[in-house]
Amino acid sequence: MSRVQLGFLCCAGFVTLEAFQAVYLGAVFQSVDSFLIGSWVFGIAVIGCSITTALFRPNELLASIRAWQTVLILNLLAALTWSTYFFAVQLIEPAVVFTIFSGMVPLGTLIAAWFKMTEAISSKNRIVLLGNMIILVSLFFLGVITMLGLSGFTRGGPSIAFLGVMLSAISGGCTAFVILYSVRLNRKGVGPLAQFGLRFVFYTLLAIVAFWLGLDEKSIQTPPLEVATIVLIGLAVIALPLYLVQKAIPLVPASTIAAITALGPGIVFLMQLFDGRVDYSMATLAGLLTYMLGALLAVFGATKPYTNRKQS
Repeated sequence: MSRVQLGFLCCAGFVTLEAFQAVYLGAVFQSVDSFLIGSWVFGIAVIGCSITTALFRPNELLASIRAWQTVLILNLLAALTWSTYFFAVQLIEPAVVFTIFSGMVPLGTLIAAWFKMTEAISSKNRIVLLGNMIILVSLFFLGVITMLGLSGFTRGGPSIAFLGVMLSAISGGCTAFVILYSVRLNRKGVGPLAQFGLRFVFYTLLAIVAFWLGLDEKSIQTPPLEVATIVLIGLAVIALPLYLVQKAIPLVPASTIAAITALGPGIVFLMQLFDGRVDYSMATLAGLLTYMLGALLAVFGATKPYTNRKQS
């Protein structure tokens, strides 16, 4: 298996697990404190990855100290990403959250390219441009139908729906920059495992403080055994997919990762149907199909150079 094929495989695993995560967490966080689960999941990941890196690749820790500014930026972006995402899946339909989140990743990469961020070099062919335009239209459509109450689920009125849409967009946009700064940190000698442990330190501390202050406190007290079960599942559907995309970063360009990430919402919508918590919505399906068309065009345009290279 070539480096590019391995990168695509990691991206596919990331998208599938992320889709399950969106539906699962959307249900769990209706009654469980998101900061409690986040502090445990990311805390375990931070400690485990950091200790492993210190034992087997201490030079990467030294490289991260030299690149402390990039590490700090990654921590701030990761904290913003997950705080906004965990709140968004409690407020509006998981498929809408994940679609807006996923769509903002390639769009955020384009914004970074516009600001001349070197890691955001992307294909400028017409197929990618058309795909991203369709993605933008679909995200706007999904936001409007959510605020009008035409989606499968909202936790409140138009203001709550608007908040859910905005939090989803912020989370996806931050994720795009997380990927790009991870590329930068990788070029400075900090590998995937070390990065995974280092970039969630701030969020873990933030989650602990937020839980202690009761910022997302639910009226239902969760039994310790149930919390432990959720944390174990969380490690599989939160930590593992993040590590997979981290693994893909040195293997394929950031624009390609962003494009493949944009394919996940279709899986989320299908999982929702089996979950049964969210009502079926034709408006959501219409927005999702439009989005998928744009995502497929963007993926085709972003991966076309690899196809041409292989044929040559």
